[in-house]
Amino acid sequence: MDLAAMRAAARLGRWLGPWTPEDAVPHRVHRRAVPVPPRAPGERPFEAWVYRPLDRPPTGALLVVPGLHYLGPADPRLDRFCRVLADAGILVLCPFLPDFSTMRVEPTLGPDAERAFDALLGLPELPRRRRPGVFSISFGCYPAIQLAARREEVGQLMLFGGYADFRDTLRFCVGGDGERAHDPLNMCVVFLNLLEHLEVKDPGALTEAWLEYVRRTWGRPHMKAPEAHAPLARALAARLPDRDLFLETTGVEGDAPALLESLLPPAAERIARLETLRFAPEVRCPAVVAHGRDDDVIPWEHAERLAGALPNARRYVTGMYAHTGQSGLRELLPQARDEARAMLGILGAMAGAAHQP
Repeated sequence: MDLAAMRAAARLGRWLGPWTPEDAVPHRVHRRAVPVPPRAPGERPFEAWVYRPLDRPPTGALLVVPGLHYLGPADPRLDRFCRVLADAGILVLCPFLPDFSTMRVEPTLGPDAERAFDALLGLPELPRRRRPGVFSISFGCYPAIQLAARREEVGQLMLFGGYADFRDTLRFCVGGDGERAHDPLNMCVVFLNLLEHLEVKDPGALTEAWLEYVRRTWGRPHMKAPEAHAPLARALAARLPDRDLFLETTGVEGDAPALLESLLPPAAERIARLETLRFAPEVRCPAVVAHGRDDDVIPWEHAERLAGALPNARRYVTGMYAHTGQSGLRELLPQARDEARAMLGILGAMAGAAHQP
């Protein structure tokens, strides 16, 4: 790690450590929107946000591939993260991927991420003699691994909270594993991604109800409790032709895990296309895999499988960061030594990914 990367890691530690409130945001950062045009027939144009330090030239560059969230970089948590990276001297591009905007995981994510990477390479502020890194969050690992496998310009790949087995991830999102908490608010998104295999009276109305449910529950931890989300689900379902199906796919009534199991065989081909491990052996750049031990969307064991499949990878599992937030000092004290080691490794990997020669 060179001096610029070390300085970036120290700056990241100031903002991403458990001593800093999650709503604290660095202000000496400039953000602008740039278009990402189509290059082939059928491709969709989209926008990306570019972040750079306001008071000095960037010393590194990073494509941040967002997770499965309808807001993309407009999610306040992701926007803050990108601002923190920029405050550390990193030029950041984060795209509004069209599939994620509609809550879908699709094969077109890979080519779209590659276009976003080319947009980053074309920025006038891009530091010379640096190969940009790629940092992905959650389901963003799918296009990120493809991108790193295809493009030798990628200096380093870093996956945070990614999945190694799409089928296993669907099962965990719907029914958990019987041993740990899982986020029930993701359940309907699983079925949205399997919509073509469901018997539905009004697909448009059902999809809009699912999306409205997501918009009104995600980012609000108290909504994970049944007494909070069940009344909302019942209200949204009241006038739906597919009322019973909506309530089942939100976990309020019926047997959602059994419904999922019935859909997996007909969806097998689609699921196979969305697996990450088939691309992993082709990644030649260094890789870092990090995961929150308390992730309630994708189990942390997926990090072990991802790291094992990538030819040149390091792995960190931490209790500091869950799927949608970070822990405080009090929760981390019992494992302080291990957590400090993991935090230093993760922060160093973030800075290093952006500063590859």
